[in-house]
Amino acid sequence: MADRGPLDIRWDLAPLRHKRYPSAEWVEPRHPLGALLRGMLGITRVIWRHTDAGPMAIPGRPAPSGGGLYPIEAYVACPDGLFHYDPVHEVLEVLRTGDHGPARICLTAVFWRSMFKYGDYAYRLICQEIGVLRTQAEVVAALLGLTVTPGDADDADDALLGLDGSRESPLAVLHVEPYERFLPPEPAGAPRNSGDLPREARPLPRPFPPGAARDLHRAADATSRARCPNPPARGIRIPAEVVDLRDGLRARHSPLDGFRPASVPLTEIVAIAGLAVCPGLDLYLLALRVDGLPRAAYHYDGDLRRVRAAPLEELGAAPLVANTREALKTAAAVIVPVGDPLAGTARDHRDQLVETGASLQRATLAAAALGLTSRIHSDGAGEATDRVLGLTGPARSLSSLLVGVPRSRGPDLVLRFPDPQEGGPKARPQHTDQ
Repeated sequence: MADRGPLDIRWDLAPLRHKRYPSAEWVEPRHPLGALLRGMLGITRVIWRHTDAGPMAIPGRPAPSGGGLYPIEAYVACPDGLFHYDPVHEVLEVLRTGDHGPARICLTAVFWRSMFKYGDYAYRLICQEIGVLRTQAEVVAALLGLTVTPGDADDADDALLGLDGSRESPLAVLHVEPYERFLPPEPAGAPRNSGDLPREARPLPRPFPPGAARDLHRAADATSRARCPNPPARGIRIPAEVVDLRDGLRARHSPLDGFRPASVPLTEIVAIAGLAVCPGLDLYLLALRVDGLPRAAYHYDGDLRRVRAAPLEELGAAPLVANTREALKTAAAVIVPVGDPLAGTARDHRDQLVETGASLQRATLAAAALGLTSRIHSDGAGEATDRVLGLTGPARSLSSLLVGVPRSRGPDLVLRFPDPQEGGPKARPQHTDQ
């Protein structure tokens, strides 16, 4: 981030915003699988925002994404077949028939969907988003009476999903239980369809461009079966009577224009930080407007330990994007996961970024459940933040979550879409490549 300079974005090179297989047949997964997918990646609302340039209509999804680019696609491999989730039409596109084993959701990254804007830095955001979606899936599943268990991305290779790997590749697998079949079982002994997949909509995204990110991705994949035996552990669970993350699902949003400059009780900030704790990472807190807590930087591991005074001016001088700099002026606190990105293998580093996203999404949902709001500002991790936190060794800030009091409703209007499980049948569009 520090070396990239101003973004020079070629919007004319932007790929399609979501993947489709126009000739594929559609099926509608029965509740609760359909509700789980919708709760992860569906288009659940549209936001009309009035700006100096005029009104904007922004599609909203349940979980945050770097730059609102949503590079992650979802596939379902299960006893009913192999499917791709179309978030616009809320359906599963049939890719192959036959029994594909236990039910699991395969999350893949369409690299160019983020890289056209952020370059190599996009890979960091993509890995973090995988962690965000893992937490989102776990919490939505708990609401639906399901259990989601992370698996290994090696369980969903390019060949299974019909991918060439240069444009799109699996990064995570989520096993889902219990599973309710939504198609009639095929006759005994029916062969699994392993032929060509339906053709993907054109134009195709550009391949993964050469550079540090592609090297890291290839190295991580190459070490996937010889990875460190002790990868970052799953996040620590806090009892529901403290904060129930399910309460934050509907209220969560990422404020575009900062916060109301008001203080937040210490008990609420500690509850949020407690849900962000992850055994594979250290957690730091920058207190800006916290009742009962002096303005300073703290290390949190169940107890708060002050590490040094934290003048905001040091962060303000950092190479931050405009909305991060403005949000810092009104935020109540900043939560910062910290780790050593150069320790271990390339796969260990990718896992570390995934854990960072999972940690911050737990904190995001906790903040929403408490009536607060938050936004992930990944550019907030850098040398200036490291200095403010007193980091002098190999450990570095990996991302940052700004937390604060929501502004009163301004000129934005939000329309929430009803759950399609409650509506009538969907109209099938004409087959086109777009």
